[in-house]
Amino acid sequence: MKNFFLYITITISILYIAILYNSKTFLVLVGIAVLLPPFFLCMLWKIEKKIKCELFFPSYLENRRCEYIVGLQVENKSTYYLTEVCTKIVLQNLGTKEKYKVKVKGTVGAQEKVMLSTTLRQPEFGLWQIECNYVCCYDWFRIFYLKKRLKEQKQIMVFPACYETNVEVGIRTKLSLSDGELYHPMLSGDDSTEIFKLREYKIGDRINRIHWKLSAKNDNLIVAEMSMPIGCNVVCFLDAEIKNMSRVERTVYWEVVNTLSQKMLEQKCYHFLVWMEQEMLHRKAIQSPEDLSEFWNEILQSEMKRCEFFTMYEQEFRGDIYTSAICWDQDLNLYCNHKLIKKIIPQQIEKQLLELELIV
Repeated sequence: MKNFFLYITITISILYIAILYNSKTFLVLVGIAVLLPPFFLCMLWKIEKKIKCELFFPSYLENRRCEYIVGLQVENKSTYYLTEVCTKIVLQNLGTKEKYKVKVKGTVGAQEKVMLSTTLRQPEFGLWQIECNYVCCYDWFRIFYLKKRLKEQKQIMVFPACYETNVEVGIRTKLSLSDGELYHPMLSGDDSTEIFKLREYKIGDRINRIHWKLSAKNDNLIVAEMSMPIGCNVVCFLDAEIKNMSRVERTVYWEVVNTLSQKMLEQKCYHFLVWMEQEMLHRKAIQSPEDLSEFWNEILQSEMKRCEFFTMYEQEFRGDIYTSAICWDQDLNLYCNHKLIKKIIPQQIEKQLLELELIV
């Protein structure tokens, strides 16, 4: 609007000079100034019909500084250059009702696709709604603009950050017999229903492991090694009442859960995540990244409570054995098999997790 009034002022000034000095040159300039607005408006109208916009908001961190990229991808299919495109993006956490408003702007060339973006620092874990109502397209002199209506809305799950840490799966956990439908890719076991690998007979091998049909075909004794079933030998107790924690504490709490769970998954250490809700224990077996994603969706709708996890777990899941128990409590104390491993300080989480040595 400021540029528009400046344009009108300059046009009137030129018109005044043209009349005062009876100058044809200045009269031509006035005519051009009068014709430019309709031209600009026509150009903007054509561009507005030929631009496509799409919201962008990732589920994971873009870098280690806890920054998320928020933006609008704009594709200009017209033959006109756009000197400026700007818009306002509204983000809201559907759980905590936390809201952000960010502005993005930039230039878009003819037949070009660009990302207009800014950064959002450390949005809280949860389901976020992101929406954009309109995009403003400006002409070359920024005198006029047209609003392109979008009404685009998306829901994005923002996952907790994952840091570098040291989690070692002990031999007791690796070799512990457990029930499971999956089998270890590198260790043999005693499951007679699944064959791990076939090899030549060695002195000391049990006779009942000889594969007689293959041995007859190869004229050598072939032994079948059985597979090692993989179950959830580690149990992680989430001993916290999230609603009574501050925003910083909640963020750190879920970041530690995500970090430990992902590091155990990398080592094929499948585990249970256990929490208390409505006077009842709930648990989720984590055997793949998809299981972890399902857990995040499920935990968002839960009202976690604290309890005597070790006692209740034995009562609720009678007969289920585990080799290691991790307890992560509301005071940000990390225990493993009843031993305090680390008290996490929110401001030092990245450093403390890097220094952590956890053997499960």
